[in-house]
Amino acid sequence: MKTRFFASHVASGLIFLTALTQSAVRSEPATSAPSSPPSIDGTYELTERMMANGTVLRPPSIVALYTMADGRFNLNLFVKNGDGTIASESTVGRYTFSMDKYCEWIVYTIRNNLDKPGVTNEGPAVTDHCTSVISKDGRFNFSPPGEGVQVSFGAEGFTAKIGGEFVDHWKKIR
Repeated sequence: MKTRFFASHVASGLIFLTALTQSAVRSEPATSAPSSPPSIDGTYELTERMMANGTVLRPPSIVALYTMADGRFNLNLFVKNGDGTIASESTVGRYTFSMDKYCEWIVYTIRNNLDKPGVTNEGPAVTDHCTSVISKDGRFNFSPPGEGVQVSFGAEGFTAKIGGEFVDHWKKIR
């Protein structure tokens, strides 16, 4: 009887130790897991535009949403001009992104009083759809082809700067 009791406890102990060992092996983190490729995918909301003269525009004077996902993008932007008129842009396009190159193709755009007076569906002239990306301090910096804007993407969102005119601050919301 004592032998059976002892053998039963030893068997139970061995089963318990085997289960613990298997659990520990399964829960160890993989050391050779491939890192994910860099991405700028997300949905961004324009939080403010800082004009060169120091004026800061915030909603509802300026409102925009920019979504980038799986090589597709959609931008909607509305700005109330100083004279009370509205300037706007709605653009749909495709893009590719890597650590060293960003490429963009506009599929359709409509712009109202943005680059020039009136409504147009002509996108900016582009001779090369790709541009270099500089990766520095956890940020991706580049100038999308034909736009005349410099962008700097980070985990929190991005900034977009047009020369001596303004800097837009975009917050990543998704």
